[in-house]
Amino acid sequence: MIKNLFFAIFCLNLTACTPKIQLETPKEGITINMNVVVDHKIDVQMDSKSRAIIRTIDNKAEKAKK
Repeated sequence: MIKNLFFAIFCLNLTACTPKIQLETPKEGITINMNVVVDHKIDVQMDSKSRAIIRTIDNKAEKAKK
């Protein structure tokens, strides 16, 4: 009888000591303000053969439009 009583008290103590963890989300959203300025300088260099090929293609395209 006393064993059963101690066991019941032991079980109640185990349930009383269990931690409770809660995660709550904020009511308003998270805002991240980023002021970023991005500047690019693109420099294209071609050799004379590539430039000549592009020039002939552009000339053919202009003649086809006329």
